[in-house]
Amino acid sequence: MFAALFAAIFALAVPAHAAAHFEGPSELTSDAGHAMLEWQSDSPVSLEISTSPDFSKTKQLYAGSAHRYFLSGLANGDYYLRLKTLEGQTSTPLLVSVVHQSLNRALFLVAIGALVTLAVVITILRGARDE
Repeated sequence: MFAALFAAIFALAVPAHAAAHFEGPSELTSDAGHAMLEWQSDSPVSLEISTSPDFSKTKQLYAGSAHRYFLSGLANGDYYLRLKTLEGQTSTPLLVSVVHQSLNRALFLVAIGALVTLAVVITILRGARDE
C-alpha cells in the first residue's frame, strides 16, 4: 500500500519530460554579433528567436537533439530566444544584447595590424639582404 502511494506521489512530482532550459546567465551581451548558446533537455527541442519579449513574431533557428548552437550574424539590438519541447513546453527566455564595436575602434585595430604586418615584412627583407 505504501509503495503504491509513494509511486503515485513520485509520478505527480516528476514530469515525464522536464522542460528544457538554457545554461548560464539569463542575459548575454555581444560586441561582435555572435554567441554560443547551451541548454539542457531530455528530448528534442526547437530554438526560436524573436525581437520582442512576447515572442509575437518568432523564427525557428534549430530543431533537434543537440545541446548547443552557435548564433551569428546579429545586428545591433536585443534578441529573445526560447526553447520549445515537442510537448509544447517553453523555457525561460534568454536575452542576447548586441552592441557592436565603434568604427573608430575597428579602424584603430586595423591600423595596428597593418603596422605589425609591415614591420614583419621589413624584418624579413632586411634579414634576406644580410645573407
